[in-house]
Amino acid sequence: MSGSADVPNNALSRVIDRVTSFFHGVALVTLGVMACLLIYDIIMRYVFHSPTDWVLDVVQLVQVTLAFAAAAPVLRDGGHINMELLSTMVGRRAQRQFDILSNGICTVGSLWMVVLGWRTFSQSYMISESSYGITLPIYPWKFLLPFCFFVLALQFFAMFLNSIRSRV
Repeated sequence: MSGSADVPNNALSRVIDRVTSFFHGVALVTLGVMACLLIYDIIMRYVFHSPTDWVLDVVQLVQVTLAFAAAAPVLRDGGHINMELLSTMVGRRAQRQFDILSNGICTVGSLWMVVLGWRTFSQSYMISESSYGITLPIYPWKFLLPFCFFVLALQFFAMFLNSIRSRV
């Protein structure tokens, strides 16, 4: 699998690229929120000697948001770890076929994770699952699993389409 540094060449690919770019922004904002919360906790703990009991719980949930929101942008920009040994030993045509095959498989796999993640979210929502340290609902973060895997599947699909359309 190679990163999709190519400019999307059709309307669907451009829409998927915009959605992925939006999630890039969400990941950046999430990282900023996480940093602010940790700085707040440090100041409260060491300057005012009044540690918070909720910041680390919230930061853990925000980390989930960061991890899942960043998946599709990292994939699009070629930041995921790839196994390129086999594809570097073959010609461009075979590399293209590997890209088509791997992006197709990853699209299906990501959609399967959407199904499994939806089950997990649904169960969490039905019991109104909340955290132990502070009473914060957990199910909105469990919704991120199927939602972000859907965006990841879209990104894999866009790369699949671009691989099919590319000329050797």
